[in-house]
Amino acid sequence: MSFQSNHKRWTVIAGALIVQVILGTVYAFSVFVRPLEVEFGWDRTTTQWAFSAALATFALMMIPAGKLQDRIGPRKVATIGGVLLGLSFLLGALLVTEDRPWALYLTYGVVGGAGIGMAYVCPISAAIKWYPDKKGLITGLAVAGFGAGALVFAGPASELILPPTGSGDAIGFSQVLLVGLGISEGSGFGIGWKAFFVLHGVVCMIAVILGAMLLRNPPEGYQPEGWSPVKANEKPGRDVNWPEMLNTPLSCMLWITFIFGATSGLMAIGQWKPLMSGILQGQSFAPEWMGTFGRFVEPVGVLAIFNALGRIFWGKISDIIDRPRAMMMMYLAQGMAFMILVSAKTPLTIFLASAWVGLNFGGNFALFPSATSDYFGSKHFGINYGWIFTAYGVAGILGPVVGGVLFDATQDYIIAFVFAGILCFLAGGMSVVVWGLARARDLEAANNSTRPPVPAPAGQT
Repeated sequence: MSFQSNHKRWTVIAGALIVQVILGTVYAFSVFVRPLEVEFGWDRTTTQWAFSAALATFALMMIPAGKLQDRIGPRKVATIGGVLLGLSFLLGALLVTEDRPWALYLTYGVVGGAGIGMAYVCPISAAIKWYPDKKGLITGLAVAGFGAGALVFAGPASELILPPTGSGDAIGFSQVLLVGLGISEGSGFGIGWKAFFVLHGVVCMIAVILGAMLLRNPPEGYQPEGWSPVKANEKPGRDVNWPEMLNTPLSCMLWITFIFGATSGLMAIGQWKPLMSGILQGQSFAPEWMGTFGRFVEPVGVLAIFNALGRIFWGKISDIIDRPRAMMMMYLAQGMAFMILVSAKTPLTIFLASAWVGLNFGGNFALFPSATSDYFGSKHFGINYGWIFTAYGVAGILGPVVGGVLFDATQDYIIAFVFAGILCFLAGGMSVVVWGLARARDLEAANNSTRPPVPAPAGQT
């Protein structure tokens, strides 16, 4: 492998992280909720529809985006995604008014969700093709930024989106920069939601386009120096297109396992802040000297940090012990965490629970793309994983809704977390089925590759 090829490998990871950190800010939607409710007098349901629209569009757009990037490459498709994401905020600043909440659904929800869906699959696909020798680890790195994006974004955004002070003094660019970097708390100043939407839209567009410029596919037939599928004991397989993939029991079980695992995680994460706030009774983990950086050691911040780390951790583990075994271990550990969580009362147990749940939830987003590439090849990975990822869209609806219904019915979180734990145990059992189906598929492929050709009938050539 030449120095140039090695250089390209690392630049792809750098581009992936830049793109994913920006896309991951979608999980910090809650910072927009209160300012918009105060500005327009909207209720919580009105604002939440925008977030639901964004997640649903994100999941659905993965299919055409994956197909398109398989054809024209990741750079162009990710660039389109960055432009759409930036435009969603710019248009929102122009169109959203008190009597037009639908404009927020259309701009942030549909246009922004489409932009995220267009760009999300591109870094993963490019990274897997450049690193067939480290699929799990590299996939985890490629999507770690998405898990950390909300953590990096939420604190500064919550300050900048505040209404401007009544003093009339102009806010300097240096102040905006310090707050944006999380260095300063901002002393209560803000630039208002409209100006923030414009600023964030421009930053999103520029950053994603710059990250996309670093994405590219390797040359046809590329293999890292000193590595080959045979020498690495890679299981025999072939590139499969999406209609053929969807016709296999293996893809169906992957999809259902993803739904159960992601539903349990989203059910808990959607209620994490009110749950932990109720237990802590207004106390904070962070000492005063940490200032604005204290958010990194609060329960939601700890969960976000370990969500990002879990993608790298479980990706690496799956490279060592294979994907289904890693899934089984991860879901069993997560199920036990939810069962123990119902009795968590002390700050230490809350800290550990936040870290453990985040670590295991993040692993979903490293294991399923890696498994999709393992079993169905990398040539059509974009659209193949787009179809598998629709499971997350289903979980995004089921998890928060079921969790909310269980809480409303019982006015307690215990039943919700017990149910989440049961879903994890079921997902762990399904991982065993995935393991068996994958082994049967590999055995069949190996037998077909060693079977002698059938001789032609006499008199035919």
